[in-house]
Amino acid sequence: MNTPSLASLSLTELRKLMQTWGLPAFRAQQVLDWRNKGILDLNAMKNIPTAVKVTLEENIQVQPLQLVSKQKSNDGTRKYLFALNRAGQAKKYIETVFIPEESRGTVCISSQAGCVLDCPFCHTGTQKFEGNLTAAEIVAQVLAVKADLLADSMMNGLYPHVSHIVYMGMGEPLANEHEVFQSLSLLMATDYLHLSRRRITLSTSGLLPQIERLGKDFPVNLAISLHSAINEHRNILVPINQKYDLISLRKCLNAYPLAKSRHITLEYVMLQDVNDTEESLQALIKFVTPERERVNLIRFNSYPGSIYQGSATSVINKFAKTLISKGIRATVRRSRGDDIMAACGQLKTVKLGE
Repeated sequence: MNTPSLASLSLTELRKLMQTWGLPAFRAQQVLDWRNKGILDLNAMKNIPTAVKVTLEENIQVQPLQLVSKQKSNDGTRKYLFALNRAGQAKKYIETVFIPEESRGTVCISSQAGCVLDCPFCHTGTQKFEGNLTAAEIVAQVLAVKADLLADSMMNGLYPHVSHIVYMGMGEPLANEHEVFQSLSLLMATDYLHLSRRRITLSTSGLLPQIERLGKDFPVNLAISLHSAINEHRNILVPINQKYDLISLRKCLNAYPLAKSRHITLEYVMLQDVNDTEESLQALIKFVTPERERVNLIRFNSYPGSIYQGSATSVINKFAKTLISKGIRATVRRSRGDDIMAACGQLKTVKLGE
């Protein structure tokens, strides 16, 4: 039987456990009030008696993650390296990023240690896949960031709280469907973080059956790692395209349920002489359904050993201008945290000093 985790217990579940342990059921609400603030350190739960803390320590997993290191970017972005606390197993590591802006704070969470896919332009793809994260380990990343923001205040002018979640960290979320869906349930639960689905975005390379189930059960904001609208090119850049090609992806996107005034985001990393040609631009224009999708052009963030180079700013701007002229919503994503290897496509768990 798996040991329950404080990070993923519902109020009903913890109340039952309290009763099983011979403790007052009302203590469950007190403990989860702390948990929902991001506090998993039992010593910091001031109104919890020692006997309750000892019982929790002995019977459940209190801390799913161990903070190994934290880095701060010049722009306020924070990157965290966590070790998974798994008894009897070799250490596995993941990275999480907090991206603050003036009016929002976004946590970029990981769903796998490494990644099952081998997209050649992504740094995470060069890391060996070491396993799926549990729902508790996924939501614990959000809790850890909340706790850090309480302990280490954000620089002036930047939003000091967690308001949005993006599944854009390490791994392919929909390749870990069960645990990711469970984590979504926890994040949106009224007795947990109670986040609106409008504040959660899941990015996928295009696992179509899973996208269909996501739309049915948890229709959060959807982002697709497109990167090319030419099958022959996307087969290389996003190998899952060899199984689910662009025609199949188009049909799937047409059916995905959208909240009012929302669009699916098509992510497009701009790679010099690979997907930034006129042929690539025209194919992208043909693929997009403007009423349902917007294009997010992403500057390529380099990493050691990469065979790719990013497109010139003039080429990126041309893409954006042309897309907009065709009635397509297009933006150029501003890189955040690239000075600490925390930007899009740069995550890979390398411990400081290695």
